[in-house]
Amino acid sequence: MNIITIINDEEFSIDLSIDPEREGGYIARIGDREIPLQLAERKPGNMTLSINSKIGYYEFNKEKGRIVEAVHNCRSYSAAAKNPQQDQLEKLLEEFGAGLGGTASETVLKAPMPGKILGLSVKQGDKVELGQVALVLEAMKMENEISSTIEGKVSKLHVKVGDVVNAGDALVEVDPAG
Repeated sequence: MNIITIINDEEFSIDLSIDPEREGGYIARIGDREIPLQLAERKPGNMTLSINSKIGYYEFNKEKGRIVEAVHNCRSYSAAAKNPQQDQLEKLLEEFGAGLGGTASETVLKAPMPGKILGLSVKQGDKVELGQVALVLEAMKMENEISSTIEGKVSKLHVKVGDVVNAGDALVEVDPAG
């Protein structure tokens, strides 16, 4: 999964994937660097991560369902995270003079690749947080946890276990105001 992060006005493209050699582990690729990650604990608004085997506690402050600030070691950083498709949409809208004005426009979690739905972690009416696993998608004989890029209340499930989806198909609809 590709995520665009902006920390103190500096943009980073992070390719996040499951580490096949470590249960619960991830690999973050930033440019030519590979960084091993392990999620030690996750709670609403904060998480404890092991990054390169160093444990760190991170807090996130949000506005309109989007991260606007990250706090680590008592230092505050302006922050944002979004997927590349959202970034492309925002740039296109700005070119046509219809900028988003900082509101949360994304409401549908879409399939990043074709595959088969193996499991759902959310149901209609559930509150979902940014980064929370929403479902498991099997693609090329690998189980991929699909995390929410939207925070809010699940308003509609477009899939059920066993469904086969194509890249870009709607999976879960979220009401950011919920």
